[in-house]
Amino acid sequence: MWSAIITLILMSLSLSMDAFSVALIDGLTIKDYSKKKMLFTSFIFGLFQALLPLLGHLIGLTFIDYIKDYDHWISLALLSIIGIKMIVEASKELYEKNKAKKEINSENEISEEEKGKKFTYKLIITQGIATAIDAFAVGITLETSITPINVYIGLATIGVITFLCCLAASYLGKGISKLIKGKAEILEIIGGVILILIGIKIVLNHLGIISF
Repeated sequence: MWSAIITLILMSLSLSMDAFSVALIDGLTIKDYSKKKMLFTSFIFGLFQALLPLLGHLIGLTFIDYIKDYDHWISLALLSIIGIKMIVEASKELYEKNKAKKEINSENEISEEEKGKKFTYKLIITQGIATAIDAFAVGITLETSITPINVYIGLATIGVITFLCCLAASYLGKGISKLIKGKAEILEIIGGVILILIGIKIVLNHLGIISF
């Protein structure tokens, strides 16, 4: 029993790492990132991290051979789209900021609150799906991996642990962003690059090139 519990906890932490990284980036780069928005982000990430393995469990081996060849590429595509969008928007903001500095009228300066990535429900849901697609296949072997623990308790545990990890990451990112004022655009560009790298890491994991 204890062996199954330890396996479940380690599996949950492992599955939550990509979501943790993305939540940290959101904390660093999203403007006006309130507690309510952090809770929503963490909830969505935890929900999809539990939902995708559930779908894998319900579908079973029927479609896994078709899905496993493409799931990692879908994750890479979604994360890359978000990452590139962040880089482009932050670069535009940097250009506007430098342009405003050259103008005498200080009213044209962009306020710190206006900088950063905009929070949208579409963005968070897309991130939630992108970071959870990789967990789909886990649902197929989850029941045998955590026996005698009920598979649905296991899925709930994965969701709760992901939620807590992402909430901690959101607060951590927000705290760091407050310490590095005036660097919102730079953080957003770095965040976009990291999202793309996370997508690449997922692909390399599936190809067996790396194992972390």
